[in-house]
Amino acid sequence: MGVSLQINIHTIRIADVDTGSAVAIGYNYFYDWQTCSKTNNGFGRLSGDGNGFKESAFRVDDNDVQDMLCGELPDDSLISKALE
Repeated sequence: MGVSLQINIHTIRIADVDTGSAVAIGYNYFYDWQTCSKTNNGFGRLSGDGNGFKESAFRVDDNDVQDMLCGELPDDSLISKALE
């Protein structure tokens, strides 16, 4: 059984909160607000009756620089050097 999230604020109903979500009511300013997210997935399909995976091992080999930089480096010049 999964968990269902529902937030009610007067007439506003929030059904899901995800990476980078915000609810702002009134006068707000999001100063230096950042969010990063990365997901790798993919498996394929297992079909048939009584099938399963025994002693499975999985590996993600994603060595591209394009989606790895999420504010972890303190200086923009370092990012430029990494991309060269």
